[in-house]
Amino acid sequence: MAKRPGWRRAAVVLCLGFGSACAHYRVQAPGAAGTGATEPQGEVLWSLGWGLVQERPRVDNCQDQALAEVTQSTNVGFALVSVLTLGLAMPQRVEWRCAKAQPTPGDLGARPVPPPATVEAP
Repeated sequence: MAKRPGWRRAAVVLCLGFGSACAHYRVQAPGAAGTGATEPQGEVLWSLGWGLVQERPRVDNCQDQALAEVTQSTNVGFALVSVLTLGLAMPQRVEWRCAKAQPTPGDLGARPVPPPATVEAP
């Protein structure tokens, strides 16, 4: 029985090729609002039961600022989990960047309001 060394080489090349494949979807705010002020933060989220149960990302680093950019990524490993579980479990990586702080109107040069004058009764 003859061995086929080309088959193994092709299998290794396919595994390496598919192992590095991934897809990215990015949403970015237009203009200056899309300029991120923070480093990207992220986590792997799971959707279970064909989307009936979905994890929500815990965005706790923005300190009440808006999001400048959100990126959703998947890879072959995540796709394989989805296929093997027939869609019952679907992982994905979500990353976000917070927007720069926006100044509130009226903060520049605002003067303090003096307290009201009190009138004393005689």
